[in-house]
Amino acid sequence: MSDDYTQEEIWSSPVQPGRPRTPRTPKTPTQEREPIDHEAALRKELEGVRNINESIEGVIATLERAGGNMDTVSKTVNNASVLLNTWTRILSQTEHNQRLILDPGWKGATEDLAEQEAEAIQRQQAAERRAAEEEQRREELRRRREEEERQRLAGPAPGRGTRGARGGRGRGGPAARGSSYSSSSYSGSSIPGRGTSNIGRGFGARRARGTK
Repeated sequence: MSDDYTQEEIWSSPVQPGRPRTPRTPKTPTQEREPIDHEAALRKELEGVRNINESIEGVIATLERAGGNMDTVSKTVNNASVLLNTWTRILSQTEHNQRLILDPGWKGATEDLAEQEAEAIQRQQAAERRAAEEEQRREELRRRREEEERQRLAGPAPGRGTRGARGGRGRGGPAARGSSYSSSSYSGSSIPGRGTSNIGRGFGARRARGTK
């Protein structure tokens, strides 16, 4: 009987309660809350801001020192450049002096000064000559423009006078021709009267031969 019961209990499902049980959460131990000190928090935040400002001021001071160092380096480079240019000029002058000393045709510094003065005078004269030529060119151009303007303004008036002169010549054509003919005939009649001309001699000789 006991064996049958045990087999039934084995194969039978356990009895489930009608309502499931929820696990209980463990209770946290109650701790006393400390009061928040706002002034302390503000002091701490202010201290952090001051530290940041000090760091920024340190960076700015470092940059200013770096800028000053760069200015010093720049001045040093400029001074070195000036010294290098001076040294270059000294070497150039030394080489020039050496060439002058070794030149057999060099006549001394006095001759060089005279040549320099002569070159300066020539340059000045050339500049004055160019200025005079330029002024003359401008004056000629101005006169040419004035002449062209005068001819342009006086152009129509001579045209009318020439027309009147042409008309007068057309009207007085026969009289002019008659006067020219009379003058030519008068001059022709006066030619044989010259005893000194060869034409008169020949004409007289021919008449004498014909009469004989």
